[in-house]
Amino acid sequence: MKKIIVIFVIIIAILGSFCYIYSQKKISQNEVVANNQQYSSLLNKEILGTDLGTLINKTVDKNKTNEVSEENGLFVDNKKNSIIIEIKFIDSDNIIRSENIYLNNTAKFIELYGSSKFKCTKVEFHEKTHMVKYLYFEEVNT
Repeated sequence: MKKIIVIFVIIIAILGSFCYIYSQKKISQNEVVANNQQYSSLLNKEILGTDLGTLINKTVDKNKTNEVSEENGLFVDNKKNSIIIEIKFIDSDNIIRSENIYLNNTAKFIELYGSSKFKCTKVEFHEKTHMVKYLYFEEVNT
């Protein structure tokens, strides 16, 4: 009788473990979908500089939370969960990374470009995780 109870408890523990692993995988997949949907919805849409400033802060925070490594103050594509934003301004031929704006004070960016419009013209995804890895914004003539 004791053997049957022990076997039954072991079977329940194994089934419980599988259910836990499955639910954690589903939660992770839902987070990826929600994250991608948030960024992908920006493709070919115009947003204000204030919204772009908020997006820059959020992305830098995500990269720090995900412990994405940095070189010379710029995040490095880690092929997994890094997000890089590049911005092309009308009055400059240079492409500026979001980290440069963040380091030079996003509030100053919002003050200068808050009412300007920016259009997301490119979104790329990591091959392995299918998470957003790159966004490219261009300032739009108003």
